[in-house]
Amino acid sequence: PGSGCGYRLDVSGGWYDAGDHGKYVVNGGISVWTLLNFYERTRHLGSSLADFGDGRLNIPEQGNGVPDLLDEVRWEMEFLLKMQVPDGDRAGMAHHKIHDKEWTALGLAPHEDQMPRFLYPPSTAATLNLAAVAAQAARIWQSIDAAFSGRCLAAAERAWQAAQRHPAVFAPPGGVGGGP
Repeated sequence: PGSGCGYRLDVSGGWYDAGDHGKYVVNGGISVWTLLNFYERTRHLGSSLADFGDGRLNIPEQGNGVPDLLDEVRWEMEFLLKMQVPDGDRAGMAHHKIHDKEWTALGLAPHEDQMPRFLYPPSTAATLNLAAVAAQAARIWQSIDAAFSGRCLAAAERAWQAAQRHPAVFAPPGGVGGGP
């Protein structure tokens, strides 16, 4: 309700922001950029990247020939790509967030949460976050996974164009069930 969309999106995956079981594109974008920037800087400077090499972290994707840091970042990047509006007037924009209809009970794990979750309207801020990190991911994954790199680049270009068409779409204030 109030999302401005008549569709459903599979927005599984990604990182929860806090105890409210919400997933926020702007917060996720900042985290993705921070980790990708760390990866690029350590690769350029030649220091400590091995600490995050393949098989160094206890994550399901280890052992695939890709640094574990990038595997973890890809988990969130895949989610961010799913938050992009597929068609219509706001095609290419990114939904600002998804969270529960009501506040989540304390101490409840995400897989135990039976509360319905909703997409919230797209925002220019979320769209520009998606454009930036998808472009960065496209650059980094170009030599690792060309298909994923292409998906990221296409999403970045669509998001940038959408932000140019809708430069002042602000996120709604507050809300029940998650933060602004």
